[in-house]
Amino acid sequence: MDKLLEAAREYAKLINIDFIYTLENGIVLQVYFIPSFFYHLIGLQKLVDIPLVQKGPRNNPGYIFRNILRGKITLTDIQKSRHFSEIESRVKHFSQINMLVEFERIIVDFDSTLINSKMINADYILFKKSNDNMHLNLFLKTDDNNKQVPLTFISDRTDYYTHRQKMIEIVSITKVVRS
Repeated sequence: MDKLLEAAREYAKLINIDFIYTLENGIVLQVYFIPSFFYHLIGLQKLVDIPLVQKGPRNNPGYIFRNILRGKITLTDIQKSRHFSEIESRVKHFSQINMLVEFERIIVDFDSTLINSKMINADYILFKKSNDNMHLNLFLKTDDNNKQVPLTFISDRTDYYTHRQKMIEIVSITKVVRS
């Protein structure tokens, strides 16, 4: 199956569900996903030489996501980009996103100075190892409604993003379907 389509289908399963995490320190987090987040999470903004995935007045991130689900934008289309290597690992591993929402620990108060990066302005990281031992990291940011939204998704061969960060145990996970 087309890995881009597979990733979009797995992501679509998360839409309209709030994931409520109760942490051992009493913090309660509410994570949600919407179609337009997929665009940035998978890294399509990096493919500046592929018109099919360029944002515009008639081509917003939600529309691009729907076109991927409809098969109008395929892995073959985006592989033509000279920048595809920058997102190849994301595309390969993104179909495992459902694993990331069911985990036992979370990074709280993510400290970007530990990785010498000011580019990632996240509050939390959901993380797990993939089936092929890649470290999958879903960075979350708190929005204006005090809910957590996906900021970016990065797969890495090492624990670079989670090493030395503050980890908290998760007491419970509840899924609430939004209407």
